[in-house]
Amino acid sequence: MSTDPFTHLVIGQAMETHRSLGPGLAEELYHRDLVARLVAGGVGHESKLRRELVYRGQVADAFEPDIVFPAQLIVELKSLRTEFLPDHFTQLLAYQKFWAIGTGLLFDFGKASLIFKRVVFTSVVAEFPVVLVPAWAEPSGLATALVELLGQVQRDHGLGYRETTWRGLVVAALKADGVGHLLAPAVEVGRLGVANLRCIVVQSRCALTIGALGEGVSATDRAYLQTYLRWLGLPWGIAVHFGRKAVDVRFVMAPTNRDFPQIQGATDG
Repeated sequence: MSTDPFTHLVIGQAMETHRSLGPGLAEELYHRDLVARLVAGGVGHESKLRRELVYRGQVADAFEPDIVFPAQLIVELKSLRTEFLPDHFTQLLAYQKFWAIGTGLLFDFGKASLIFKRVVFTSVVAEFPVVLVPAWAEPSGLATALVELLGQVQRDHGLGYRETTWRGLVVAALKADGVGHLLAPAVEVGRLGVANLRCIVVQSRCALTIGALGEGVSATDRAYLQTYLRWLGLPWGIAVHFGRKAVDVRFVMAPTNRDFPQIQGATDG
């Protein structure tokens, strides 16, 4: 992996931390040691710098990367028994987008040798797709308004955030517009217990699911939304995916009763 001189310097300091402490300790210990080395070396940085993403007067998300080198680099530290997971990369990419810093580093101190991955964030300009509202999505005015709201959120922020951030941005827009909604509604799944669904119910008329940083709305995404519509008793929903390069929006109709046989322990109520 080719690196610029500054990134190479930070990697060298992290290697010294790993060599000094050894693998398998708590992440916070590596963080403290690395920060002490940066301070001793006169390397300017911010540790645990927390900032909020505010949209239309509402807090949509909060970001707290481990180390920020202003205008140069963002670093996240891990001490893992596994390999890096996709969530680790999406977390770092969200930080990079928010701080407008193109280069990031993931460090894993949990192995015999220090593992590091360089992550590059590139801002992407994408047009919101033309979305046709199906006749069965009623009231049509609500469906059209939701598509317009999603488009405005994307135009205001571009692409690159993680799923939780997009969910927060959409909720912030709904609040600002005075649109009634319920995040993560709780439903009784027959006699099996209560489930919190990963969706937003809008005006008790439809449901909205949000994904991010993938290739688009998948068959699994549509199936999840159909399950949510079934248990919420709603007729339709929208699945939206804010991908790396494009936005995908799909209307989904609620399943019929024959699509889902009754589960054991459930009642017709």
